[in-house]
Amino acid sequence: MEIDLIQTWIVKEGYWVHTVAIWGAGTMGRVHAKRYAMTGEAQLKYIIDNDLEKATRLAQPFDAVATVDPGPAVRDPQVDVIDVCLPTYLHRESVELAAGHGKHVFCEKPIALTLDDANAMISTCKSNGVKLGIAHVVRYFPEYEMARDMIASGRLGRVGVVRLSRTGPFPGGWNDWYADPQLSKGLFVDLSIHDFDFLNWCFGPVERICARKVATSRPLEYGLATLRMESGVIAHVEGSWAHPRPFSYKFEISGSEGMIECDSAKTKPLTLLTLAQPSSDCSKNEKAREGGPEAGLGVATSESPLRERDPYLREIQDFLAYVRGERLPRVLPEDAVAALEVSLAATRSADLGEAVKVR
Repeated sequence: MEIDLIQTWIVKEGYWVHTVAIWGAGTMGRVHAKRYAMTGEAQLKYIIDNDLEKATRLAQPFDAVATVDPGPAVRDPQVDVIDVCLPTYLHRESVELAAGHGKHVFCEKPIALTLDDANAMISTCKSNGVKLGIAHVVRYFPEYEMARDMIASGRLGRVGVVRLSRTGPFPGGWNDWYADPQLSKGLFVDLSIHDFDFLNWCFGPVERICARKVATSRPLEYGLATLRMESGVIAHVEGSWAHPRPFSYKFEISGSEGMIECDSAKTKPLTLLTLAQPSSDCSKNEKAREGGPEAGLGVATSESPLRERDPYLREIQDFLAYVRGERLPRVLPEDAVAALEVSLAATRSADLGEAVKVR
């Protein structure tokens, strides 16, 4: 039975305080719990997980209640936010349960395994008058923010080709659910969706995609996708769950006026190459020495993206501001659906062995 939500936002020392329940005590549950505590805007009241011992370990530092049953949290009138950090195949039922009890929901990516499920989740939240946020955290990483700003400002000129890569070892998960394609939909949906979302954010919709993947029994999966954006940009996306080294990501964005590249594995992760703009009175030889257009060379400068801006903290702060009605978040549920659409198209292309239209 639905109950009316009694809002528990309390102004305390200049901050709004939300009461939060985290559903899922795995890696992302731990990450989110720490960030809610850091906001100064939220208190954790419940940690929900099928493994009571795991829930208890996470709950203790925050004086929260550990439980295997979501019922107390969704029925508690003090709780206004449920944070869903469960495996993807459980997203729809958990989001709809929370929304049905009048709770705002912040849900890990991917939003769901199918477009029908994703759209049903959005519809349920709208019909119950609650906000839905999806944790596409890459939009909050300083490196990706900086790249998008350069693209939007025209600093790179007209962008032609983009290369993105995200690699690491095969992920572990509850009941090894990542290894079951029916539960995770594989690498393109769970991992490369970050890069597909970034492309949508920067360049608009994807028109066509051609993908290939190699998948063996756990722990190996590797995929490559080539995308044509409706804007004309060509993008290459690499994803791997077959690397023994630690997780890393990189990108290279090439435009008519310069190129920006990022590699998280490097000491100086971000490099900008631009064409020098010599003054009109320089001689041809001087232009060549300065690396001008006639020399065909770029000038490399290191630009650090590190601004002590925790992306996980900032995405949660953004969602809480959305709950309070202060602003729209950087990631709307419809953005998450668009990223899922590209991910599913990549999977379909790899399965068919041919290019497919995304829409």
